[in-house]
Amino acid sequence: MSEVVAFGRHPYRRGFAGLSAADRTAIDRALRATGVLDMKDRSVGELSGGEVQRVWLAACIAQETGVVLLDEPTNHLDLRYQIETLDLVRDLVDDHGVAVGVVLHDLDHAARIADTLLLLSAGRIHAAGDPREVLTTQNISEVYEIAVEVTLDERTNRLRIDPVGRHAARTSDPAPTTTREDHS
Repeated sequence: MSEVVAFGRHPYRRGFAGLSAADRTAIDRALRATGVLDMKDRSVGELSGGEVQRVWLAACIAQETGVVLLDEPTNHLDLRYQIETLDLVRDLVDDHGVAVGVVLHDLDHAARIADTLLLLSAGRIHAAGDPREVLTTQNISEVYEIAVEVTLDERTNRLRIDPVGRHAARTSDPAPTTTREDHS
């Protein structure tokens, strides 16, 4: 798995030269930052989807670049690895000073990690700016052509986007219970 992270150092290598001390330091720092150092000797084929995503993020960190572009980094991951991946993306920005562009279809995820959002419709910018200005009921309803409710969770201070589908009016009333008095 370390070999995959080492790909991030490719721009710094000369010809067929091996890894330099600076390369090894950058790789080690990236492995630590993404929490995969203890897996460095494992094959990528042995890793879970979330672990593989962290390995690819480690390669980005090892490259020591100022810009990283990610396309659906949480796709096909379970809840735990989605959140861990989003946290690592935020760490790239906050701890490593990297400008990160991320394509996300999960609006809750976008609201969770973005400083600035672009909401696209048919390949064009529909709205841009702070997540609270972009992810409004009106904007989302216009772009996705579905009713939504956007609220601010007071406990977490995060936006919550709830699509309202055709079956939203359904209630889950429990089946009526009968008592002896009903049958007298």
